[in-house]
Amino acid sequence: MKYVKVCVVAAAVLLLWAGVARAEREQGYANPGPDGAPRPQPKPPSAAPRPGTFAASSIPNVRRMSAEQREERYFLREAAAAGRFESEASRLALSKSQDPRVRAYATALIEHHAAAGTALQYMLHGRGMAPPMIGNAERKTLNRLAKLNGKKFDREYVEQVGLKHYPEDVQLYETAALSVADPMLKAWISNTLPTLRFHLESAERMVASDVKLAKGPQVRRANAIVPARQPALQPTTRNELLPPGERPAQAMGAGPRPIGSSSR
Repeated sequence: MKYVKVCVVAAAVLLLWAGVARAEREQGYANPGPDGAPRPQPKPPSAAPRPGTFAASSIPNVRRMSAEQREERYFLREAAAAGRFESEASRLALSKSQDPRVRAYATALIEHHAAAGTALQYMLHGRGMAPPMIGNAERKTLNRLAKLNGKKFDREYVEQVGLKHYPEDVQLYETAALSVADPMLKAWISNTLPTLRFHLESAERMVASDVKLAKGPQVRRANAIVPARQPALQPTTRNELLPPGERPAQAMGAGPRPIGSSSR
């Protein structure tokens, strides 16, 4: 028992001495001098500072974008945002509109942007650009379209997408075709422009046909989207229902008798 107590005391003394020695080393005092006073231990030299990321030596390697590159990035950002807005508006049209012309127009826009969007995303990625978000004005238009139904929705959709945004799209692409320098982007613009012009003309024809019908005998509201008129059916005769070889000969000047008319 006495032996165990001695061992415990010795261990405690060793731990205390180790703690004091470590504290002295941390304070920079070790190896006492001739007079018994501790002398400071020289600190290791600090590492040389590393040059910053934008050191003077790296400045010559930074290249500024040219005017043509800025024009390309502006065009890609605007074209991608417009395509996203028109696609979302057209999906709303497929879920809300009952007019076959509006539905066909919306389907054509969705298919166009799906086909052109692949190349557009590739060119954005090649320049380190993320797909842009829809602008505040376009988001408000989508929210307004979501609250409309029937003919009001059809009219607003065609006006906002076909008559407002597509003229802006055509102008954007025509300007970029003259200013961009990248051959791949320039070829893509030239291939896309005819489709944009066709969609613009389709929207104008829809509105023009509605205005023309509104001026007919039955007055309709201007710019209202209505189905086209069907041709009137002509009366059917008995002879027209018979095969050509079994039809009786008719006297010159006598017309076919309608079904249900008297033989007299």
